[in-house]
Amino acid sequence: MSQPEPLIERLQRLQLFDATWYLEQNEDVRASGLDPWQHYLNHGLAEKRLPGPLRENRGAEGLRVLYALSVQSGGTPQTNEDLMNALAARDDGPVDCFVLRCTGRNLCLYLYCHGVYATIAEHLLAAPIAPFPHSDNEFDTVVGQWLDALGVSLVHVRHSAYQSLGLIEAAYERNVPVVYSFHDYYTACPSVKLLDENRHFCGGRCTATLGECHQELWPKEQVLPLKHEAVYAWQGQFAGALALCSGFVATVQAVKDIMLDVFPALAGKPFDVVPHGRDFKELVQLAQAPSPAEPVRVLVPGHIAISKGAEILQHLANRPELAHIEWHVLGTLQQGFGDKMPANVIVHGAYQRKDFFAHVAEIKPHLGAVLSIWPETWCHTLTELWAAGLPVVGFNTGAVGERLKSTGAGWLAEEATAEAMMNAVFRASQPGEWQQALAQVKNWQENGQRSCAQMAEDYWNLYNQVTEAGL
Repeated sequence: MSQPEPLIERLQRLQLFDATWYLEQNEDVRASGLDPWQHYLNHGLAEKRLPGPLRENRGAEGLRVLYALSVQSGGTPQTNEDLMNALAARDDGPVDCFVLRCTGRNLCLYLYCHGVYATIAEHLLAAPIAPFPHSDNEFDTVVGQWLDALGVSLVHVRHSAYQSLGLIEAAYERNVPVVYSFHDYYTACPSVKLLDENRHFCGGRCTATLGECHQELWPKEQVLPLKHEAVYAWQGQFAGALALCSGFVATVQAVKDIMLDVFPALAGKPFDVVPHGRDFKELVQLAQAPSPAEPVRVLVPGHIAISKGAEILQHLANRPELAHIEWHVLGTLQQGFGDKMPANVIVHGAYQRKDFFAHVAEIKPHLGAVLSIWPETWCHTLTELWAAGLPVVGFNTGAVGERLKSTGAGWLAEEATAEAMMNAVFRASQPGEWQQALAQVKNWQENGQRSCAQMAEDYWNLYNQVTEAGL
């Protein structure tokens, strides 16, 4: 098993990369014409070249933030990259961004700079983190040493899956404030989406029915029985960790309300609602006006699993009343649903984030749909659909319901059922209804879309609030 001590000197040498300074100090790099950041990653780091001028005491000059993440793909790490890039672009203080990830036994520490993750430390744990007690002394010791070596001024936990909750205590013991984000409902229950065995939303309070809730992050034998039993121990261990945090973040008020209901002690500390920001090169108008001469094309983006409405889509596609609708899945279907869908469901396959508009332009949809049956905590696909100029149908729950109600840029199905969604699609197909919603989409594009810089401003203010207040 590797030991972290030999890495300490390397970590202490690590500073925020300064391309101009690096070229000034290294004539060979300047003469070669190579990109300075790539040279540093490929050669300079191993050669112990400094990436920038030493700043032994950053003080009020800026922050050194460690972000704890669980996965490398998906909405949370993408949004975190948006945030880190926006913080690095600020003029009022440098921000050094580090990322901590743990998958299985592999514990990795990265410097994130100029869009690149540079591995600066690794450690192989003797055993992977288990869901109970969701902590590990070896993990805590190693990460504590990394916190010391880096001089971290704030820890931001983006997600706790596969991480030791002792990370929060290690930071607390060093007087390093911790900000905790709720990107889903994992802290309330490992089911993540808070759907019971009947796919009813429980709000973090077990429903009265008997049965076992589905969770997919941990081996079943490590968490069962969950409903009415292990979930209380789960919430207890998270309540203890959250009590050591200095501030909290949710993306919409609905998520904050649920977290405060499950963990009422959180109300005594800063708890900000910070909507996600997104930067688009342009906001476009790709929606086609419905016409009696052609089918109504509804765009359903993402990986459509059961929680994302796969069963709802199947029911809708088989309804004879909706025979005039084509359902275009820009993404993939959960395994087992491909053969169940009729011919009016067209699956286009996975796409890259940057290519979304190009695919929409080829499909020529009239509107978009978000069919998630759980209260999503943000929904990036809703943002992308509006950015493409499409009015959207969705269920009146969670962030989707809250955002649709506040903008009027679509239609709400009041219940998470195929029948309610069918009625919403009927309304959306009416020319007058469609034109009214389209006008609100344009209004969102002009006045409602938040940039990454605006998001970063909110986080910057929260970071400074908790660091100035202390623990």
